[in-house]
Amino acid sequence: LTSRKNLAKRLIDGLASENVRWGEEVKKLTSNKKTVVGDCILAAGFVSYVGAFDKELREELWKNQWTADLKSRGISISDGSDPMDVLSDEGRNSTMI
Repeated sequence: LTSRKNLAKRLIDGLASENVRWGEEVKKLTSNKKTVVGDCILAAGFVSYVGAFDKELREELWKNQWTADLKSRGISISDGSDPMDVLSDEGRNSTMI
């Protein structure tokens, strides 16, 4: 009985921490809902078109030309938007190194 009680307590504690993590993620997504479309367009363009170019040209395209174009069309993007942040996360990046 004590063992089951301990297991149940560990499960509840684990779920509580997940609730906190998910709550933070919901807040983040809610605050980013105005920019998610623009960030995704930028990331899609990055994946589709810049693979053949060197780093300098890739950065020129998405940082200067594409970002300015999206803004001129009234499409909001995150300040300092980086396509790699949309396409991946730190956990996945660390497994590739």
